[in-house]
Amino acid sequence: MNSNTRFSRRQLIGALALAAGGAQNVNAQQACASATPASQFKGEIGRVAADSKTDPLKIAQPREGAPNIVYIVLDDTGFSDIHCYGSEVATPNIDALAAGGLQFNNFHCKAICSPTRAALLTGRNNHAVGLKELAGPDGGYPHSRGRVTPAAATVAQILSSNGYSTFGVGKWHLVPGADIKASGARTHWPLQKGFDRWYGFLSGWTDQYHPDLVEDHHAVARPDKPDYHFSVDIVDQSLKMLSDNQAADAKKPFFLYLAFGATHAPVQVPKRYIDKYVATFSKGWDRIREERFARQLERGIIPAGTKLPPRNPGDPAWADLSQEEREVYARFMAAFAGFLEHTDEQIGRVVSYLKENKLFDNTAIFLLSDNGGAPEAGLKGGFQKPYGDRTTVHEMHQRLDELGSEKTQPLYPRPWAMASDTPFKYYKLWPFAGGVQTPFIVSWPAEIRRNGLRKQFVDVIDITPTVLDIVGLQAPDVYGGVCQMPMQGKSMRAVFNDPASPNPRDRQYFELWGARGIWNNGWKAVAIHKPGTSFDDDRWELYNVDADFSEAVNLAAQNPAKLEELKKLWWSEATKNGALPLLEAPGGRKATYDQALPAR
Repeated sequence: MNSNTRFSRRQLIGALALAAGGAQNVNAQQACASATPASQFKGEIGRVAADSKTDPLKIAQPREGAPNIVYIVLDDTGFSDIHCYGSEVATPNIDALAAGGLQFNNFHCKAICSPTRAALLTGRNNHAVGLKELAGPDGGYPHSRGRVTPAAATVAQILSSNGYSTFGVGKWHLVPGADIKASGARTHWPLQKGFDRWYGFLSGWTDQYHPDLVEDHHAVARPDKPDYHFSVDIVDQSLKMLSDNQAADAKKPFFLYLAFGATHAPVQVPKRYIDKYVATFSKGWDRIREERFARQLERGIIPAGTKLPPRNPGDPAWADLSQEEREVYARFMAAFAGFLEHTDEQIGRVVSYLKENKLFDNTAIFLLSDNGGAPEAGLKGGFQKPYGDRTTVHEMHQRLDELGSEKTQPLYPRPWAMASDTPFKYYKLWPFAGGVQTPFIVSWPAEIRRNGLRKQFVDVIDITPTVLDIVGLQAPDVYGGVCQMPMQGKSMRAVFNDPASPNPRDRQYFELWGARGIWNNGWKAVAIHKPGTSFDDDRWELYNVDADFSEAVNLAAQNPAKLEELKKLWWSEATKNGALPLLEAPGGRKATYDQALPAR
């Protein structure tokens, strides 16, 4: 080479990459040569069978007595909505799971659908696997690919490759919208993520009477049944899948992912369920919130001394509404309550099947909600459609009997979301407990002998590592030829029979659209980001949540040193988990924060 020859930086990088690529190609060819069926054969091959020795394929088998696993995911169900968490809604089947198992009061999710589901199924933080926010188009950064990376195998993939049958029904919301169409890639559909069977919908929400249904790899028409409802349909399908599995091999364990559309909008349920609750919710959101808070204290669900924060900024008092508004808004929450009771009945059908077939005792059930109550319909609520609806309150009042029917797609007014999240403030999407702290129940009679309340800090990423622990599996280093990132969750199995067991973790970060949070050994810092402003100007708040369960007292001014410590920890954890760069909410979602931000 002439010593006077000069190369640009780009040319040098390209040449180095080409050389590296060539080496990689050679290595890849060598690896492929050693991966042929003949090269992997450990027996002996002679000219005829008499001179040969067989080497049978080794089919993965679960350990003897391995438990069945069921994930039940509710959508937009707040901390206090289930009866055993303080509500007036009848949920006897969920309550029974809690009474016979474990009821957690310090469980945390990611405050929105796709990130929570990605973290649940992979055991890793949502940014690390590519779901900074909702599933969708590639955002150009590792944390915002809008789909789960193949470097994070799902619990379904791991269990399936170790001898489990894997079934999924309900809501997926982990595939980019462009791939949902008939010609779309199937790479991120449920069957490619470890499920043997799938029945449900792929997007964020669907009509409960006329859903966009997918079975396995293709769209299907809604069953032509009188009084059709999606929640009933997916449980019908679940029981058929389980029955088929039992008939084929009763000893083969299964994993069932039962992800309801309920109680996400549209809030749709038969009228008889709604009528039952109209008088109850005529009390209004302020009184309902106070009554739930009192029951939580009485039952010990929340610590003695917990304070009930004031109404969220911008949310009106019930007493200040007109009579027409009260009648309409009470009906919204009555529909939500009926929707939840109806869902509880479907869960009861699954539990009954397990008991009737002597499967219940050795089935580990994990029931959770993906985020807190939903504020997206604003102060008026959505009637004809959940988001951006222009129906006036007077028009709603004239059509009140249609609310919750197949003629409407409603979502309640925002103040009901705060009641849903009692005793916390704010709602879904927010880093406060109202967004991230939700119900979580574990049932496994064969293993859990000391039932009751658990107060340990647990994150949604801890569920799948717990499952791998109880079934006796290690997370694979390589899956499908792809090197796997380590599990970031920790097994919570120790708390099953030891109420005094330490927290599985000592820290956890949060980030969504620039809003940030960090928990560390009983302290929590939260940064509120106002869209359109510098992240450096974000207002940070500080809470000692070990002493202040509801995050009612901001200690930022009294303890600036602790706040600075947690802020530094947030940046460290965000960097470690791939949560950077910080990005604001897209499009109209900016208004979700703007409308409920307190005055500065």
